[in-house]
Amino acid sequence: MVTLDDRVHVHPQVVDTELDDGDTVLLHLEGKQYYSLNTTGTQIWRGLKAGLTLQEISQQLQARFDVEAERADRSVLALLEDLLGHQLVQR
Repeated sequence: MVTLDDRVHVHPQVVDTELDDGDTVLLHLEGKQYYSLNTTGTQIWRGLKAGLTLQEISQQLQARFDVEAERADRSVLALLEDLLGHQLVQR
């Protein structure tokens, strides 16, 4: 289980492209699977690429989208569990 103190890194076989509408498309080169992220997911992805902890990413979401800490924390943890399940990130 992922916690907010964890650092999670982008899998080396994953490439990404940000689209004009603020979404991001991920491609896992080994598995040849696509995954799309909405604007919030894109912000989380940027934080992962920058090497931030999940707590730091949550704090950025709180500031950018003016959301409560609990909601931002849940969003970060839920997306990370999904990304780990699809092997798009690694611990």
